[in-house]
Amino acid sequence: MRAAYRFLLAAFMWSFGGNLVHFFLNFHLEALGYPRQAIGLAQAVLLLSGVVFALPLAYLIPRLGYLRSLHLAFLLTLPALLLLGLGLLVFPSLALYGLAGALVQGAAAPLLARLVPEEKRVAFFSLQAALTTASGFFSTLLAGYLSDLFGARQVLLFALPFFLLGLPFVWGLPVLEGERKPLRLSHRLFLWLRLLLPQLVIGLGAGLVIPFLNLYLKEKFGLTYGTTGFIFALSALATGVAMLLQPLLVRHLGKLGAIVFVQALSLPFLAALAWAPWLPLVTFALLIRGALMNAAGPVYAALVMDYLEEEERPGFFLVESALWGLLFALGSALSGLVQGAMGLRAFDYLFGATLALYALGIALWPWAFRKRVN
Repeated sequence: MRAAYRFLLAAFMWSFGGNLVHFFLNFHLEALGYPRQAIGLAQAVLLLSGVVFALPLAYLIPRLGYLRSLHLAFLLTLPALLLLGLGLLVFPSLALYGLAGALVQGAAAPLLARLVPEEKRVAFFSLQAALTTASGFFSTLLAGYLSDLFGARQVLLFALPFFLLGLPFVWGLPVLEGERKPLRLSHRLFLWLRLLLPQLVIGLGAGLVIPFLNLYLKEKFGLTYGTTGFIFALSALATGVAMLLQPLLVRHLGKLGAIVFVQALSLPFLAALAWAPWLPLVTFALLIRGALMNAAGPVYAALVMDYLEEEERPGFFLVESALWGLLFALGSALSGLVQGAMGLRAFDYLFGATLALYALGIALWPWAFRKRVN
């Protein structure tokens, strides 16, 4: 189990840097002089790089091994962030950073599943998600004040040390990779599509508003970078706490029941976030919505493991990430166009569409996991 905890420490450091990049990328691009439409396209490039490389990596990772795939992801991240932080080759850097993220997406969950016994997967997946999400509290809080102190153009460079600090924890990690079987997707395609459909519907809805929540709050209430960062840091902390409670919910409701319960409960808070006129209420809605909607992630990952064979797992999570990224990017690009045409008023319509898509995706969960197929 010591190897599993080393992996969790690496994931914590990786997510610290990644949350910093995620939250302040929009502000960084804005400070570089990019218009809103270009920011939407930048978000699309970041995610579409995962789509382009999904199938090649689905075949590569089982052959390369989970651990070497994570090593490669770390090494690709460093030049990508250096160039992006300096404002050089911005779109190619985003594509390279997206490729590194795809490697992590394909290798991390199967590696953790191999490091811990099946009966402890929900607990460890929840702990990993809680640690990595809670790291967002510190990273976004730090980044908000760094932006006020040095300017938004400089913040992304501060992510580099955290990626470097994570590397020793997975370098030389003792893990048995197991038999490296080739991926055979054809006979499991329908099962994969069934398990993915709710996620994809939710991903399209998320792309319409989630990448722009920081800009939305800043513009609607006239917030500073530091205040905006503090609000999102609290949101990350609340999500981490909610993830730690997921094993308790799973014991009472089962994995599927826990997913449906927390995500359905998040919908009224999404509506409040969209249309409440007072900052304290909007802040509270942001904290609770994010905590509930995202807390289902580790339970979903553990549940999917019950349906997949060993050699399928990297490919499934890559395809899931790629298709999610494709629809999330589509939503992000469309949202950028609508915002460019309508300004802040566009969010009334964007939030309404997100709410409808979230409700549809949640309703599809029982159908997607209606029976286990081996």
